[in-house]
Amino acid sequence: MPTAQIVKWGNSLAVRISKPVAEEAGVREGDPVVIEAAAGEISLRRRERIPTLKELVAQITAENRYDELAAGAERGKESVEW
Repeated sequence: MPTAQIVKWGNSLAVRISKPVAEEAGVREGDPVVIEAAAGEISLRRRERIPTLKELVAQITAENRYDELAAGAERGKESVEW
């Protein structure tokens, strides 16, 4: 079992995660994590990452795209030229 040491980082404390442990857990720099503490134990788990709009739009294909829906006649300032 890998071990680590708690070190001071500014006014906070930090733990360095070794590369083999990070790879086994499937985490990388910038991944959001959840830290929970109780009864002398600290638990760290990866938080589900929220995809960016760019990543979501990149997943749009002709097969998973809906056709236009008729919404009736324009009213007010709805007319927009694209």
